[in-house]
Amino acid sequence: MHEEKKFLALLQVTVPPDTALTVNSELKILVMLGIVSNPELVSSIEIAGTLIPPSTPATLHGLIVLLGNLIKKHPKATKAHNDAVANLIKNFTDVPDAVLTYGTFLPICEALMKAVPHKFTKAEIEAAEKK
Repeated sequence: MHEEKKFLALLQVTVPPDTALTVNSELKILVMLGIVSNPELVSSIEIAGTLIPPSTPATLHGLIVLLGNLIKKHPKATKAHNDAVANLIKNFTDVPDAVLTYGTFLPICEALMKAVPHKFTKAEIEAAEKK
C-alpha cells in the first residue's frame, strides 16, 4: 500500500468523522496525500499555511476555490482547464457553504486520489526537471 493510502486510512480510523477541519489541516493533508505534489504548488500551500490563522475553519466553498486556484497555477494548466475551473466555481456559488469535517473532507480526498492514480515520486520529479 502506498504511503498516501496508509495515511488516508489512518486518518479515516483515528479522527472522528464529525471533527471540524481547519484550513491549515486541510492544506497539510492535501500535500501529505499527494493530491498536491507539484513543488511550486506545495510551496504556495506552505506559504498560505503560515499566513492563515491556525483556527480558521475549512469550508466547502473554500476547498473548491483552493483547488481551482491550484489548477489555474499548475504549470501544465491550459485554457480549457482554466475555463472548466471558472465554470465550476461559477456554478458552485448557488450551493450553500458548509464547514468541512473529516467525514466530508476525507471522502473528497479519496476520490481525488483515485482520479489521478499515479503519483510521481520525488526522484521522478527531479529527473523530469533535469530534462
